[in-house]
Amino acid sequence: MQLRTIFTYGLGIGLFFLVSTAKGQLNCPPTGKIENNGRFNITLGTGPTLLFSDINNGRNMGVAGVLKVEYQIYKGIFAGLEAQVGVLNSYGKNYDNESLAIDYVNRDPRFVKNYMLSGNVNVTVYPGLFFVDESRDFRTPSISSLIGRGLYLGFAFGGIINQYDELYRDFDNPYTDGEFERDQNGELRYRTPTRDYLWPIANVGLALPLNKYSSYSGRYWSLVFNIQQAFSTGDQLDGYRTGRTTEGSYSKDSYNFSYLALKYTF
Repeated sequence: MQLRTIFTYGLGIGLFFLVSTAKGQLNCPPTGKIENNGRFNITLGTGPTLLFSDINNGRNMGVAGVLKVEYQIYKGIFAGLEAQVGVLNSYGKNYDNESLAIDYVNRDPRFVKNYMLSGNVNVTVYPGLFFVDESRDFRTPSISSLIGRGLYLGFAFGGIINQYDELYRDFDNPYTDGEFERDQNGELRYRTPTRDYLWPIANVGLALPLNKYSSYSGRYWSLVFNIQQAFSTGDQLDGYRTGRTTEGSYSKDSYNFSYLALKYTF
């Protein structure tokens, strides 16, 4: 009888510890648990630019790099600063061909090569993160879930400095108001860089974590693909403004910047 009592008590104690241990394991922080994730993001990337301006484009592709720093202010909402440096190009249709066989109605002799530096203040929103509790992820989510969580929208405003390396002007009738001067080759240049405000700036993109769910520190890398469209409040990205030249200028400029980047969260 005494042995049976001891066995019963022992079995009860064993079951108690088994249940307690299992419960403790379930409550242990899973790999990549959201409470351990950092609030800061640093993104570095590069990609092509497309300048949309008054020039009848034959080609308008350039290249730029981006550095972005963000802070998570709420679940799925980040505020940040961004800097870009690169080239905005636009070469008019048949700009380098003066043959009489060219259709002069569609020909545009103008061209510009603009070394630009821009910066902006931005807000990025991940709608998919509003509807999930990542702290309950005990394994890596499916690829469809990762895509849903990684899709984002962004809005920003900023400014841009334009330094023109190449800029066509009508040598026979240049309209100069003190902003231009001839360089050593006799070509017209702006005396100083020009500046414009950028508003609005719209972003859409996808951030896919690479090692988030295998990181015990909460620090991880993500692959980012971003498409950005920035609209100038002025009209100087291509170096042409209304009344400045005989060619004229009829609409405000904008540019597209699509880049591939790595983001580090800590």
